[in-house]
Amino acid sequence: MKAITVAAFALALTLLCSGPLLAQSGNDLYQQALVKERAEGDVQGAIELYQRIAREFAADRPLAAKALVQMGLCYEKLGLTEARQAYQEVIDGFPEQQGEVAVARERLALLAQALAELETGPTFRKLEIASKPQNGVISPDGTQLAFISQESLWRLPLQGPVGPGIAGEPVRLTEPMGAWNVGNILAWSGDGEWIAFNATVEDSEQIYLVSVATGELREIPGNHFRGSQAWNYRLSLSPDGGTLAFVHMEGEGLRGGTPDCPASDLFVHTHSVDSVESTRLAPVCTMQPSYSPDGNYIAYIRVLRDVSNPEEVKRYHQLWVMTATGGTPEMLVDSALIWSPVWSPDGTMIAVLSETETGTLGQPKWIRIIPFSPGRGLREPIARFELPSASNGLLVAGWTPDGELGVHQRSAIHRAVYTAPVEGGRAVQVTPELAEGYFPRWSPDGTAIILTANLHYDGNSWIPMDQASMDTLPREVWRDGEDYFFGLVSIPPEGGVTTPIRITGDTRVVPGVPPGGGVHVSPDGKTILFAAIRYPDPEPGSRPSAEVDLWTVPLEGGEPTRLARSPLQDRWPCWSPDGGDVAFLRYESKGKGAYTVNIQVMPAEGGESIPITSDADSVEQATIAYSPDGKRIAFFSNGAIKTIPADGGDPEVLIPGVPSEAAGRHRLAWSPDGRTLAYTAAGKIWLAPVDGGEAVELRTGLPEDTVYGDFGWSPDGRKITFKGTRGGGVELWMISDFLR
Repeated sequence: MKAITVAAFALALTLLCSGPLLAQSGNDLYQQALVKERAEGDVQGAIELYQRIAREFAADRPLAAKALVQMGLCYEKLGLTEARQAYQEVIDGFPEQQGEVAVARERLALLAQALAELETGPTFRKLEIASKPQNGVISPDGTQLAFISQESLWRLPLQGPVGPGIAGEPVRLTEPMGAWNVGNILAWSGDGEWIAFNATVEDSEQIYLVSVATGELREIPGNHFRGSQAWNYRLSLSPDGGTLAFVHMEGEGLRGGTPDCPASDLFVHTHSVDSVESTRLAPVCTMQPSYSPDGNYIAYIRVLRDVSNPEEVKRYHQLWVMTATGGTPEMLVDSALIWSPVWSPDGTMIAVLSETETGTLGQPKWIRIIPFSPGRGLREPIARFELPSASNGLLVAGWTPDGELGVHQRSAIHRAVYTAPVEGGRAVQVTPELAEGYFPRWSPDGTAIILTANLHYDGNSWIPMDQASMDTLPREVWRDGEDYFFGLVSIPPEGGVTTPIRITGDTRVVPGVPPGGGVHVSPDGKTILFAAIRYPDPEPGSRPSAEVDLWTVPLEGGEPTRLARSPLQDRWPCWSPDGGDVAFLRYESKGKGAYTVNIQVMPAEGGESIPITSDADSVEQATIAYSPDGKRIAFFSNGAIKTIPADGGDPEVLIPGVPSEAAGRHRLAWSPDGRTLAYTAAGKIWLAPVDGGEAVELRTGLPEDTVYGDFGWSPDGRKITFKGTRGGGVELWMISDFLR
């Protein structure tokens, strides 16, 4: 049950105060109180007189009981919880006054009923889907889910033959073709006959339509690159499937933007599926279009910045609606962090995800229902409610004709750092549960494990924060502050006190943020090497993009040193075994959002870097590592782990047949003796002999659904420290009764 707010209680009391009041006679003071209450409207003055009667004329029990009842009714008018206290006093203190006791009991019962109705929030029910698609959009008739898996488009019945709430068998609609769906960005046509989806084909972003009935595949002409943010790729189809709404990026869109508009190169377009040209529909800084059920309107989000205060530049969103053929747009919601407009089936309401109850900065855990009628302008929500956990992606999977919202949510996350023997055995947890924890690495002397984590100061010591604690915090306090800290930390290898490693001076450096942050302790144990995001001091009226470069800091903390300034980004650094050089991945722009990744080597004290790979080597965005003798560098490429001479040359395949991971997910590390290479694939840690032989899985005794991430070897080669994560899977929930 949710806590009752004062406003909700006042509403309940106001609803009840229309009931008839007692009309019994009394002495002069009682009559004066009635006049104040009913004729003069001075409810507070009447309460004071009723209190006086109950206090000074307590011996006249019928009169005192009557005054208390009337006082309770007055409290109801003011929306105050003292009404219940007054009624309870009549029941407990005047049992022989049967008439007044009956009235008091009736009012208490009515109050309890009204408050229960106000307390009753939405009803949530989880759909059981054995294939766990992790994404998907519900069909307009509410019977099917379209989702992407294995680079293919699928659909499944939400109600299978087994029983209520258990989905049926999925059906593949396309062959593997680079299809992807992050945050529910695919779309059904209103008639349920077509599905639009995104696919990456030979480094080109494409949009396709597929017929649900026949499997006919239609390609929308052009390379539809829309930047690096998944929400820019949201699609919407007109009811007949004949017109597509999507975001079009004009220009390169890598570091574009104006002081008040961070996405000045994004425009909502419409595109007839029978045409080769699209039409710009909405103005600059717009995204996430959504067709109304009748196809007459398109809702969309506009992204802006408030630059009135250069010291505190804030981002905010607006909800707009315009006719599907163009015209003057109409703003429904201003200055709120909202996402993903989804129309009600009758077109009279729009559901949006809100990062907090009021739309300010925080976690995406609220849904707001915005009414819509043309020409009405700004509107207040007619309903808002909190989700059980932060929503995944762009909120709503659909609004069914039965009045249910489908929402993808993540299950509870359990994340910690562990150690385990290399030969297998029982893992030991060395940190509490962590909201964020990345790149655990042993110090060369074996006395500490260094990683990045979120900490909270409880007045005595710094305590690692778990995900549940983080979800309750606004984003403003996530970074380094008086009571909250995110950054480099040190822990004993057996677990214990967590110590922040403070970066002084340039406090805008945020180390170890994935993907590609990396954390490596120098061979002499004195310095930490990492890739970091740095937020430059904003110029008046602007907010530049964050920089990602290589930095070092003393192991005990202190002033950071930037090793190089990348033209785009430098990530995934590592030390050479002698500490003289640093290898890393450099990202270089190729225009229109494309970029290449190659290994470069530079002196550890900074200076010019030398590329040792070329684009032909297909270096993946992932960990790289020097061999213990310093002669070669290992990297991921095209489903294999390869090595290349540290001073450049031809790469060789070291370990073939490595299962692919998403960009930035692969990790590798040499054993200290150089005989074994450990790497991650399919969520597990594998140990492979470098002289040939079959890779074996590191067995830890942890639950089978544990996903293994960042890891490092102990200096003696006998243990591995790693991050293990359970939960966090995406589940589909249906929400009803959210409008009452």
